[in-house]
Order: sequence, then structure tokens, then C-alpha cells
Amino acid sequence: MNRVLSRLGMGVWLLGVWLLLWGRVDALTVLGGLVAVAVAYAVSRLPAVPMVTRVRPLRLAEAALEFAWDLAVSSVVIGWHALRAPGRVRGAIVEVGAQSRSELVLLALTTSISLRPGTLLVDIDWERSRLRIHGMPVRDAAEADSTRDGVLHTERRLMQALVTPDDTRRTEDLS
Repeated sequence: MNRVLSRLGMGVWLLGVWLLLWGRVDALTVLGGLVAVAVAYAVSRLPAVPMVTRVRPLRLAEAALEFAWDLAVSSVVIGWHALRAPGRVRGAIVEVGAQSRSELVLLALTTSISLRPGTLLVDIDWERSRLRIHGMPVRDAAEADSTRDGVLHTERRLMQALVTPDDTRRTEDLS
């Protein structure tokens, strides 16, 4: 039943986006939106709306502050390398094994990664929760480990802030 409600929630969201794009609400636009949502579900694997059982506001604020700090620091680091030695900045693809199985947490994590200067999500394996990230600057194994540790730290913060059934079940299975 939760899956049906979750999919219905995603359908309502898509219909809302459709109506915003058209800029008006009338019978024909709503009908067209319903058809578009039905076709989208029929031809693709659209995700269900991820469920959150609990949001911890203090932890969410900590995660937001951490993101802002990381954004500022990475901007300075990338700017410094771009000005100092623009042709010699090296990057690497770093694989990170995410702990979360929640699509919501992984979505927040991948968004965070892609918005930071110097990191970019290259690939994600949803089934195994594996992320491949291009990190910059990465000159050696220690810097690759540092990039990986930063991603895992952000993921832990997000898991503490957004409690989801997927991660709750996983935590219970591990105990």
C-alpha cells in the first residue's frame, strides 16, 4: 500500500510540474498532464516518492552548514589550483561504497557532490549503492581516500538527518 501511495505522490508531483510548465490550470491541460504522467510511468522506471519516517531538524541544519562550509572550502581550493597551475591540476575517478539504501539519501548525497566545485558524480549503481565520483585535485591515494571519506561523512550526516524506512531496516538487519 505504501508503494502505491508513494507512486501516486510522484504522479501528483509530475502533474504539478506539468501545470507549472504550461502556466495555467484548465481541463485540457490537466487531462494532458495525466496522460503525460501515465505515459512516463509506462515507458520508464520512475522512482516512487522516497518515504521519510522522521526528519531531525538539528541534524538537517548541521548537514546544511557542513555543505555550505564544504562549498566555500572547495571553491577556494579549486580557485587556488586554477590560478596557480591551471594545466597541472590532476583529478581521478574515486569509487565510494555508500552505506544508505534510501533513494532520498542517495539523491541528496549525489546532489551535494555535484554542486561542490571539484567533485562530480560520474556514475551510480543503484542496486549496489556504488558511486563513482570525479574528484579534483587528486594526485595520490591519500587524496583519493580523503575524497571518499568526505563523501561518506556527508552521507552519515544525511542519514542522521533524514530517517528513512530503507535505512532503518538495514540498520536492524545489521544488528
